[in-house]
Amino acid sequence: MIITKDQFQQWKEDPVTQAFMEASEQRIVDAKDVLGAQAGLDRDSDNFYRGFIAAYEEIQEFRIDYEEEE
Repeated sequence: MIITKDQFQQWKEDPVTQAFMEASEQRIVDAKDVLGAQAGLDRDSDNFYRGFIAAYEEIQEFRIDYEEEE
């Protein structure tokens, strides 16, 4: 499926999308708090939270590259 820049911008401005992004940002904050408090106690848990944070940060930074329109 191909979407336009305008469609992507509309999606980003949609209240549901904004609520999702805010919730994902809060999950990043919460996971960093847990990791900060428990780092070094359990390697598997540390790795889980590091991956969790990286995944949610990727969601926050998601962009679409558009080809030049001719």
